[in-house]
Amino acid sequence: MVQSARVTGETILSRGRFDLTRTDIEVVEDDGSRRTLSHEVYRHGLAAAALLYDPDRSVVTLVKQFRAGAFLCDGSLATVEACAGMLDGDSPEACVVREAMEETGLAIGAPRHAFDAFMSPGGVTEKIACFVAPYHAASRRSAGGGVDDDEHIEVIEASYAEALAMIERGEIADAKTIALLYFAKASGLLG
Repeated sequence: MVQSARVTGETILSRGRFDLTRTDIEVVEDDGSRRTLSHEVYRHGLAAAALLYDPDRSVVTLVKQFRAGAFLCDGSLATVEACAGMLDGDSPEACVVREAMEETGLAIGAPRHAFDAFMSPGGVTEKIACFVAPYHAASRRSAGGGVDDDEHIEVIEASYAEALAMIERGEIADAKTIALLYFAKASGLLG
């Protein structure tokens, strides 16, 4: 196991919305041996996501949108996901309340923290705070769809059973969404 680690060098390879770096890290193992890792790291920021669910009807609200990474990987033209976004200086709770309204048009009150997850810890610094948040018919404030120019979001309301079946059919392949749907089952929120 690793006893300690420290950054010994870093080169910025690209600057954009987030930086891409080549980072050298010296790792000290429990036995005292040392090794140096040199990896490209995408310096993505912190984010938050929420599984929105109506407990009375046993349905979830998800979003469907084009994602460049999924398209470049396997040609996917859309992903089905829990609503999510970058913290942009907000707390994770405030972020999911904002994203729920922007993406789905649902006003949520008290999101419950479920877990935090690294999305791809081998080369991406992104860590997502994941929440579950109930809503009801009266929570609808708008049609949703996003507010950014690059967002073209379709809002999907599906029964919880159908959402689980979508995972099995490969229609939901987003890791945070899969984890949140199974969290809802394991914690007894939906079943």
